[in-house]
Amino acid sequence: MESVKRLANYGKGYQHVADFQRLCGVEAVEVNKLVEQNGNASNNETDTNGRNGTKQRLTTGTNGSSKGQYKNGLTNPDGHETELAYRINNKFIYHLMHFGAGMGSETFYIIFFPFLLWNVDTQLTRCMLLIWYPLMYFGQFLKDYIQWPRPGPPAVRLEGKRFEMEYGMPSTHTIVGTCIPFTLLVLTSKQYEYSFYLGLAVALVWTGLVASSRVYLGMHTALDCLAGISMTALALPGMLAKVEWVDYVYVRSPFAPIFSFLIPLLACIYYPKPKVWSITRGDTSNIVSIGSVMLLSSWIMYHIGMIQETPRSTELLPLPQITLEWVGLSVLRMLLGVVFLASSRIVTKKIFVKFVCTCAGVDTKDIERQRELGLEVPVRWLHIGCMALNTAVTMPLIFSYLGICRPNFFNEVGL
Repeated sequence: MESVKRLANYGKGYQHVADFQRLCGVEAVEVNKLVEQNGNASNNETDTNGRNGTKQRLTTGTNGSSKGQYKNGLTNPDGHETELAYRINNKFIYHLMHFGAGMGSETFYIIFFPFLLWNVDTQLTRCMLLIWYPLMYFGQFLKDYIQWPRPGPPAVRLEGKRFEMEYGMPSTHTIVGTCIPFTLLVLTSKQYEYSFYLGLAVALVWTGLVASSRVYLGMHTALDCLAGISMTALALPGMLAKVEWVDYVYVRSPFAPIFSFLIPLLACIYYPKPKVWSITRGDTSNIVSIGSVMLLSSWIMYHIGMIQETPRSTELLPLPQITLEWVGLSVLRMLLGVVFLASSRIVTKKIFVKFVCTCAGVDTKDIERQRELGLEVPVRWLHIGCMALNTAVTMPLIFSYLGICRPNFFNEVGL
């Protein structure tokens, strides 16, 4: 028991993060020593005259907090700040780990789900959403409940400051990096004939890369990542056993919007408000609104007759062939869709920020007051929900009008 406790304390501590970074070619130095070596340097500047000509990025161990404290209330026990800079001595690992982190990021799932919907399978997309957004909500909720800070010195943080504004336990990147590949593996293996073990190997590498990238970038401890993977691994078997049935009910039942839209909306409205503002509540609203509105869109399309029920094949099918025509049409759909969605997101965000702030009697420039009132929730649900609606309804109708819509798009409902 004592050895388990020591192992848990090591996994929760920051030394192993620094050890892993050093193993992968990240060299950390104190800023004052770097200044002595290279002349004058200030926080948050970039110096390209570092060792071996590699790029140096200066970051403080406290991330701009008051002296003697780290982000989210982690107190420096010796009462002073240690400013750290870092050098990247292995560029291949650096770019590989950033790629791995990208596979669990917001940019990834904003591209991944439209691609899956427009180019692969509508029902598969809905099932993925039904597993992804509840797990992410629970993971985000736990972050603000447990309130463990992100790693600090001797580890350094190699990622942008956006993610430094939230807590670290559990790692929601690893939740995405576990639930998406393994959900894809299980659901596609029930429909298509291919090597399950090859798919399993790909899923394991996917999850491992995402998890290791979070430690490498100094954004999570190993324990944070293990918690995200474990939580997902425990939940997936039960969810996967019922997800196709739940999808069928969510599309057909007249009462489905209560569960697919109203309850998720209320869950975001009554999401616990943290003592110190962070991006977690807003990101949670993004995630839940995407899943909820896309599921509601399928329900609406089914009940107005736009999509039809078609029983699924009882036999395993061969994997669809990747032809030049499929690649060309997929690229065309993605280009048109991404441009349309990005444009609509920019426009609708401005409109809905103005609308919500006017209704609340708040100046659009008073960010602190907006955060205090929790206005990010209605703003995110309106403009991200609008983007989800365009993804599920508007773009497929445009594709259909242009004659480039994927065959069977409007027929993929059934058990």
